[in-house]
Amino acid sequence: MNKITLFLLLVISTISLVSCEEKFGPDVDPTPAEATITGKWSFKSLGTITDKKTYELTLDDIRKIPGTNTSSVDSISNTYAYEFKTDSTYLSGTDSGKWKSSSDGKTIVLTSKVTKGMNGKYQVQTLSVLTLTSNELVLGYKKFTADADGDFNATTFEDFVFLAMGGLALQYKGTEQEAKSATSIQGTINLKR
Repeated sequence: MNKITLFLLLVISTISLVSCEEKFGPDVDPTPAEATITGKWSFKSLGTITDKKTYELTLDDIRKIPGTNTSSVDSISNTYAYEFKTDSTYLSGTDSGKWKSSSDGKTIVLTSKVTKGMNGKYQVQTLSVLTLTSNELVLGYKKFTADADGDFNATTFEDFVFLAMGGLALQYKGTEQEAKSATSIQGTINLKR
Protein backbone atom coordinates (compact mmCIF):
# COMPACT_ATOMS: atom_id res chain seq x y z
CA MET A 1 0.00 0.00 0.00
CA ASN A 2 3.00 2.37 0.42
CA LYS A 3 3.56 2.38 -3.35
CA ILE A 4 -0.06 3.37 -3.85
CA THR A 5 0.31 6.17 -1.29
CA LEU A 6 3.43 7.56 -2.95
CA PHE A 7 1.76 7.32 -6.33
CA LEU A 8 -1.30 9.11 -4.95
CA LEU A 9 0.82 11.91 -3.49
CA LEU A 10 2.43 12.34 -6.91
CA VAL A 11 -0.95 12.38 -8.61
CA ILE A 12 -2.53 14.90 -6.25
CA SER A 13 0.55 17.07 -6.42
CA THR A 14 0.43 17.43 -10.18
CA ILE A 15 -3.22 17.26 -11.21
CA SER A 16 -6.49 18.24 -9.68
CA LEU A 17 -7.76 14.76 -10.33
CA VAL A 18 -10.29 13.30 -12.68
CA SER A 19 -12.63 14.25 -15.44
CA CYS A 20 -16.26 13.33 -15.18
CA GLU A 21 -19.32 14.14 -17.26
CA GLU A 22 -20.93 17.48 -16.49
CA LYS A 23 -24.31 16.88 -14.90
CA PHE A 24 -25.72 20.40 -14.80
CA GLY A 25 -26.37 22.73 -17.70
CA PRO A 26 -24.71 26.12 -18.12
CA ASP A 27 -27.91 27.95 -17.16
CA VAL A 28 -28.18 26.66 -13.58
CA ASP A 29 -29.46 29.45 -11.37
CA PRO A 30 -27.47 30.41 -8.26
CA THR A 31 -28.73 28.71 -5.10
CA PRO A 32 -28.43 29.65 -1.43
CA ALA A 33 -25.59 27.09 -1.14
CA GLU A 34 -23.58 29.08 -3.68
CA ALA A 35 -23.92 32.22 -1.56
CA THR A 36 -22.48 30.29 1.39
CA ILE A 37 -19.76 28.46 -0.52
CA THR A 38 -18.41 31.62 -2.13
CA GLY A 39 -15.19 32.98 -0.75
CA LYS A 40 -11.73 31.66 0.05
CA TRP A 41 -11.19 28.25 1.61
CA SER A 42 -7.87 26.88 2.81
CA PHE A 43 -6.83 23.24 3.08
CA LYS A 44 -7.47 21.58 6.43
CA SER A 45 -7.09 17.85 5.73
CA LEU A 46 -7.81 14.88 3.49
CA GLY A 47 -10.36 12.50 4.91
CA THR A 48 -11.82 9.04 4.64
CA ILE A 49 -15.41 8.27 5.53
CA THR A 50 -16.22 4.59 6.01
CA ASP A 51 -19.43 2.94 7.07
CA LYS A 52 -18.10 2.95 10.65
CA LYS A 53 -15.80 5.91 11.21
CA THR A 54 -14.27 9.08 9.77
CA TYR A 55 -10.50 9.67 9.56
CA GLU A 56 -8.53 12.87 8.86
CA LEU A 57 -5.02 13.30 7.51
CA THR A 58 -3.67 16.81 8.19
CA LEU A 59 -0.62 18.40 6.58
CA ASP A 60 1.41 17.44 9.66
CA ASP A 61 0.27 13.84 9.24
CA ILE A 62 1.16 13.92 5.52
CA ARG A 63 4.65 15.25 6.32
CA LYS A 64 5.24 12.10 8.42
CA ILE A 65 4.53 9.73 5.51
CA PRO A 66 7.83 8.13 4.45
CA GLY A 67 9.11 9.57 1.19
CA THR A 68 7.09 12.77 1.45
CA ASN A 69 8.99 16.00 0.89
CA THR A 70 8.18 19.62 1.70
CA SER A 71 7.38 20.59 -1.88
CA SER A 72 4.78 17.81 -2.25
CA VAL A 73 3.11 18.85 1.02
CA ASP A 74 3.10 22.50 -0.07
CA SER A 75 1.65 21.42 -3.41
CA ILE A 76 -1.20 19.59 -1.67
CA SER A 77 -1.94 22.63 0.48
CA ASN A 78 -2.00 24.92 -2.58
CA THR A 79 -3.88 22.51 -4.85
CA TYR A 80 -6.69 22.14 -2.34
CA ALA A 81 -7.09 25.81 -1.43
CA TYR A 82 -10.18 27.06 -3.24
CA GLU A 83 -11.70 30.40 -3.99
CA PHE A 84 -15.28 30.24 -5.20
CA LYS A 85 -16.23 33.59 -6.69
CA THR A 86 -19.72 35.07 -7.00
CA ASP A 87 -19.33 35.19 -10.81
CA SER A 88 -19.28 31.34 -10.80
CA THR A 89 -15.53 31.08 -11.38
CA TYR A 90 -13.07 29.33 -9.11
CA LEU A 91 -9.33 29.27 -8.42
CA SER A 92 -7.50 26.30 -6.95
CA GLY A 93 -3.71 26.18 -7.00
CA THR A 94 -2.74 26.50 -10.66
CA ASP A 95 -6.24 25.52 -11.81
CA SER A 96 -9.18 27.78 -12.56
CA GLY A 97 -12.51 27.56 -14.28
CA LYS A 98 -16.26 27.67 -13.71
CA TRP A 99 -18.21 26.18 -10.83
CA LYS A 100 -21.90 25.37 -10.46
CA SER A 101 -24.02 24.09 -7.65
CA SER A 102 -26.88 21.62 -8.06
CA SER A 103 -30.30 23.05 -7.32
CA ASP A 104 -30.35 21.26 -3.95
CA GLY A 105 -26.82 22.44 -3.06
CA LYS A 106 -25.61 18.86 -2.49
CA THR A 107 -23.08 18.78 -5.33
CA ILE A 108 -20.81 21.20 -7.12
CA VAL A 109 -19.35 20.80 -10.57
CA LEU A 110 -15.92 22.28 -11.35
CA THR A 111 -15.15 22.79 -15.04
CA SER A 112 -11.48 23.60 -15.52
CA LYS A 113 -10.25 26.06 -18.10
CA VAL A 114 -6.64 24.94 -17.46
CA THR A 115 -6.37 21.24 -16.62
CA LYS A 116 -7.11 18.60 -19.22
CA GLY A 117 -8.04 15.02 -18.40
CA MET A 118 -6.76 11.84 -19.96
CA ASN A 119 -9.33 12.23 -22.74
CA GLY A 120 -7.77 15.54 -23.82
CA LYS A 121 -10.82 17.56 -22.76
CA TYR A 122 -10.91 20.08 -19.94
CA GLN A 123 -11.59 18.35 -16.65
CA VAL A 124 -15.07 18.37 -15.21
CA GLN A 125 -15.18 17.22 -11.62
CA THR A 126 -18.34 16.55 -9.61
CA LEU A 127 -17.97 16.69 -5.83
CA SER A 128 -20.53 16.07 -3.08
CA VAL A 129 -21.03 18.86 -0.57
CA LEU A 130 -21.01 16.83 2.65
CA THR A 131 -20.68 19.69 5.14
CA LEU A 132 -21.13 23.40 4.58
CA THR A 133 -21.02 25.94 7.41
CA SER A 134 -19.63 29.46 7.57
CA ASN A 135 -16.20 28.08 8.56
CA GLU A 136 -16.12 24.50 7.26
CA LEU A 137 -16.56 22.88 3.85
CA VAL A 138 -16.20 19.13 3.30
CA LEU A 139 -16.22 18.00 -0.32
CA GLY A 140 -16.61 14.31 -1.07
CA TYR A 141 -15.22 12.25 -3.92
CA LYS A 142 -16.93 9.22 -5.39
CA LYS A 143 -18.11 6.69 -2.80
CA PHE A 144 -17.11 3.02 -3.18
CA THR A 145 -18.86 0.00 -1.71
CA ALA A 146 -17.13 -3.35 -1.25
CA ASP A 147 -18.33 -6.32 -3.30
CA ALA A 148 -19.35 -9.68 -1.80
CA ASP A 149 -15.66 -10.62 -1.40
CA GLY A 150 -14.92 -7.40 0.49
CA ASP A 151 -12.99 -5.88 -2.44
CA PHE A 152 -13.27 -2.33 -3.67
CA ASN A 153 -13.08 -2.37 -7.46
CA ALA A 154 -11.57 0.41 -9.52
CA THR A 155 -11.97 -0.33 -13.22
CA THR A 156 -10.78 3.02 -14.56
CA PHE A 157 -7.81 5.23 -13.76
CA GLU A 158 -10.19 7.84 -12.39
CA ASP A 159 -11.78 5.27 -10.06
CA PHE A 160 -8.33 4.10 -8.96
CA VAL A 161 -7.41 7.69 -8.01
CA PHE A 162 -10.70 8.22 -6.17
CA LEU A 163 -10.34 4.92 -4.32
CA ALA A 164 -6.71 5.59 -3.38
CA MET A 165 -7.66 9.11 -2.29
CA GLY A 166 -10.54 7.70 -0.28
CA GLY A 167 -8.39 5.16 1.53
CA LEU A 168 -5.41 7.38 2.30
CA ALA A 169 -6.53 8.73 5.69
CA LEU A 170 -7.85 5.30 6.70
CA GLN A 171 -4.49 3.72 5.88
CA TYR A 172 -2.51 6.14 8.04
CA LYS A 173 -4.97 6.92 10.82
CA GLY A 174 -6.91 3.66 11.12
CA THR A 175 -5.91 0.17 12.15
CA GLU A 176 -5.45 -2.79 9.84
CA GLN A 177 -8.64 -4.29 11.26
CA GLU A 178 -10.60 -1.09 10.59
CA ALA A 179 -9.35 -1.06 7.00
CA LYS A 180 -10.30 -4.73 6.49
CA SER A 181 -13.78 -4.31 7.98
CA ALA A 182 -14.78 -1.18 6.02
CA THR A 183 -17.61 -1.86 3.58
CA SER A 184 -17.69 1.65 2.09
CA ILE A 185 -15.03 4.29 1.48
CA GLN A 186 -15.35 7.91 0.40
CA GLY A 187 -12.50 10.37 0.22
CA THR A 188 -12.95 13.97 1.28
CA ILE A 189 -11.23 17.31 0.98
CA ASN A 190 -11.72 19.17 4.25
CA LEU A 191 -11.51 22.96 3.99
CA LYS A 192 -11.70 25.85 6.44
CA ARG A 193 -11.97 29.64 6.32
